[in-house]
Amino acid sequence: MHPTLNLPPASDGPPAPGLLIVRTDYADADAWEDVRSRLGDLPGAYPPGPGPVSAREAAILEKNPKHLVVVDDPAWSGAGPDEVGEALHRAGAWTPGLVLLADGTTMADARLRPLLAFRDGEGSYRIGPRAAAVFHLLAQALDEDFADGFAEDEGSSPEPDDVFGARLELSARPVPYRAPDTRMELLPRTEDALIIRTDHTDDAVWEAVVAEVRAPVPDGAFRQEGEEEEFYHAYVDVLDDPRYAGATTEQILSLVPRDYEHNFLIIADRTTMGDPRHPLLLVDLYDEPGLSFRAVPVAIQAIENNLSIANMDFSDFYIDEGYIQYWEARESLTDEQIRL
Repeated sequence: MHPTLNLPPASDGPPAPGLLIVRTDYADADAWEDVRSRLGDLPGAYPPGPGPVSAREAAILEKNPKHLVVVDDPAWSGAGPDEVGEALHRAGAWTPGLVLLADGTTMADARLRPLLAFRDGEGSYRIGPRAAAVFHLLAQALDEDFADGFAEDEGSSPEPDDVFGARLELSARPVPYRAPDTRMELLPRTEDALIIRTDHTDDAVWEAVVAEVRAPVPDGAFRQEGEEEEFYHAYVDVLDDPRYAGATTEQILSLVPRDYEHNFLIIADRTTMGDPRHPLLLVDLYDEPGLSFRAVPVAIQAIENNLSIANMDFSDFYIDEGYIQYWEARESLTDEQIRL
């Protein structure tokens, strides 16, 4: 008999999204700590920790409310989705958007740490902790059918292609979510895709980057002989606010508001400003939320145009970590030229 889950009460207004994480395997304490470190210090912990919630975190949660319940109790050892699902059916309690079990498969795979994910009454699938963290940060913005394509019976030893968010899990992104040091507002709702400036060390470089993104780029790939040349224009808005200085990708994701209209973000960070090619960071909010790649400013026109109208997918433009996307110019460049 498993104990009662300590869940937040159901709210009178729109239900707060979030995660319920249940540890069901106690054979390896180090593996569990690895899972927790990959998740980061996610906002909305219930019950709250011993210290007070910072004013900055409270301000974000007020506008983007969410709950995070982590159950680390040996009484849940060996439990599966049926047992956890049954415990969730308590009248008047909060219902999580996604339930994650840290089970034997999670602990045995040191590379991916694949958690078993499911929603009430639906099939299960495997998801990496980093992708699960992104789900929590983006809970208001993500479609309710998040990762339904992966909702299938678990495998005994999942391969990377069988784990949602495997590419994100294997990336070198070193910084999980931490509460921001400064007060940041939710991202504004804009007509066009947003470029967010997080490095404020060089105004001249920033202005040059924005000008290059907004400059028309000739579309020579499909022009027939004798036809008038056409141009790509990037339809973007910019967010140039010192309050976002130094923000990590995960902190930016936590600021995406409910029902956000765009399926990707563009970030101008320290690497953008410091590298002479000024590669911007593009972050997926739809296909593989949290996945990112870098692209030079003159590639943004084609990428933005195609992603904004869903003519192409994020994966069509994705380039391996450590490289820069040049799009049509890529074939004329060497690996050294596109290497970050």
